[in-house]
Amino acid sequence: MRDLALERSSAPVALAGGAALLAALLGVLIARMPILAGVVLVALGLGISVMRFGAVGAVVPAFAALPWLVILEGHIPHAVGTATAAVAVGALLFYLAPLSYRSPLVPAAATAFLAVVLLHAVYVTDGEQAIQAAKYTVFAAIVLAVCSERARELLPPLKTPVLASCLLAMVFHLGVVAAGAGASSTYYEVGEKLGFAADGPHALALMSMIVAAAGLTVERTWKQLSFFALGAVPVALTGVRSALFGLAVVLVIYVVQSPNRRRALFVLGSLVAIALAAGGLDVLSARFSAHPGEFSSVATAGSGRGEIWRVAFDAWGAAGPGAWLVGTGLRSILEFELAALGTELVGHSDIVEVLVQLGVVGFAAWVALWLGLLRARLRAVVLLPIFAFAMVNGSLEYVAPLTAGIFLAAVCVEPRRDPAPT
Repeated sequence: MRDLALERSSAPVALAGGAALLAALLGVLIARMPILAGVVLVALGLGISVMRFGAVGAVVPAFAALPWLVILEGHIPHAVGTATAAVAVGALLFYLAPLSYRSPLVPAAATAFLAVVLLHAVYVTDGEQAIQAAKYTVFAAIVLAVCSERARELLPPLKTPVLASCLLAMVFHLGVVAAGAGASSTYYEVGEKLGFAADGPHALALMSMIVAAAGLTVERTWKQLSFFALGAVPVALTGVRSALFGLAVVLVIYVVQSPNRRRALFVLGSLVAIALAAGGLDVLSARFSAHPGEFSSVATAGSGRGEIWRVAFDAWGAAGPGAWLVGTGLRSILEFELAALGTELVGHSDIVEVLVQLGVVGFAAWVALWLGLLRARLRAVVLLPIFAFAMVNGSLEYVAPLTAGIFLAAVCVEPRRDPAPT
């Protein structure tokens, strides 16, 4: 009995000593390696959350963090977004396990897609190739997760905290822009406002478009208008025209699906008024006017996308039957563009990226994965704009908003309920 009492009395002392040691270690890390200290803190928080709530304790914080990583992209290493998306999807797969499917389409497509990615990943020679392999893997994994049978039952209850985090991120971003902080006219030089996402506007535009679309899944009109504006205005302020195309897809779906067309048209008119007041249309009109003759030839169309695609397909065609089948390899398009145009450029379309780099097999699997998503009865108003962005700009490159968007398309559906027993 005495020994047991001694053990109980020493437990708080050991716990306090361990906490003090951890605090000291974190203090040293914060002073010398703040990024590593942040990673340790996040891992510690996730560990505590998982111990308290199970797998969902990692799913919700990880997905809720993704929009913040996007709007702060200029101050955070790019690999952090990919790593967080991987953690989020890994936790989601564990939460939804055991995975089951009504059709073998998605698991078969994911297997084929990942097999081609792994084939090329074995031969990676630099970190950028490894990161692209990770991005492709995360995409296949999130599709596997949200298309599973248990997703329709378990994911809708997670909508509120994740969507709330997305909306707060947009509020914060607009506050930064309104305060005149962060980057302005640093990418297109047409007055675009990027806030703290100074490295480039595309991930920010995709994330903002997704938030705008997800906002239309709430019930009341004034909430739909408010939430959509919180995403649509940042999209316009980025100057990314492909995201504007995505927003147009969102609005068409919203009007077509709305049971009250007058209300839908009222929301549409109000959004145009908000965009005018916020100055977003000025940025977009400046983008269009900056290249008045870009559609006069195939090569210059879409800010030079025609030429980029031509170079990529020419190199793929010259690579021979093996490359036609399984592609020219990860990040190979960058090498093709550098050799032909003197600068490293991505494919600017997932169709081009996947077909050239992963070949016909990888492309067929990618198409099948998207077909599985479209057949999974997710929220079309969230999912289809992402697909539109993937075609005209590319979404696989921006894994954090892509992962968050597919997850939101899954959590914003009505939960499936089994019929009541008779």
